[in-house]
Amino acid sequence: MAKPRKIILAEDNPADAQRVKQAFSSVSIPLEVTHVLDGQELLNFLRTEYLDNIALVLLDLNMPKVGGIDVLKIMYHDDELKKLPVIVFSSSPQKEDVLECYEYGANAYVCKPDDIDEFQKTINAIANFWGEINVLPSYNGHEVH
Repeated sequence: MAKPRKIILAEDNPADAQRVKQAFSSVSIPLEVTHVLDGQELLNFLRTEYLDNIALVLLDLNMPKVGGIDVLKIMYHDDELKKLPVIVFSSSPQKEDVLECYEYGANAYVCKPDDIDEFQKTINAIANFWGEINVLPSYNGHEVH
């Protein structure tokens, strides 16, 4: 059996974090969701984690300590961290936010749906592509499957 792909969820809102974790738990793809509460905790985690284990960072924009755009800027200028796939998962539909996220290396920008069914469909699509279809890079000479 394939090793579960790890998704790092950076989300300060407990209700949103619970919705995301619940939605991922209902997909049939082997995924492991690790939740961090803010951008600083995310950066600390990424600097100590074996990057080959990470399939995706799901990043909220509006977080305490270090916000999502600042996290993207830091990752963008780090030779290892910039290789990690990042989806910004935000309630902000602001064109300026979308543009700035892509300028700093976001692989996708997804607005959080309010409707529960649409939320689940969105998480299913993310899980299917990033958890199964996407080929991940190798950081330390070890390919992730």
